Amino acid sequence: MVPFAWTLPNTLRAAALALLLGGFGVWLATGAHLGFTQTSLVTIKRDEITGIDYPERRPGFVAGVEIPLGTAAAAIALALLSLAADRRRPAA
Repeated sequence: MVPFAWTLPNTLRAAALALLLGGFGVWLATGAHLGFTQTSLVTIKRDEITGIDYPERRPGFVAGVEIPLGTAAAAIALALLSLAADRRRPAA
């Protein structure tokens, strides 16, 4: 007997796990920001002549908390689909 077979329920569970780990991985790799996703980064610069601080925007990406939450919701949906697919399969 094969200990693991690529049936539809197992494939859906593997996809759910991959999606969950990927979402959290992207979130952690880009800074684990607890706010919303940012597509530009702000750095504070100081004018050398006047001494005034001013914000400067530059392109960048920091994933917000909606990335892991969205991927977790999609992973839960895939896991529930795998349970439904498992029930449809007749017992052998």
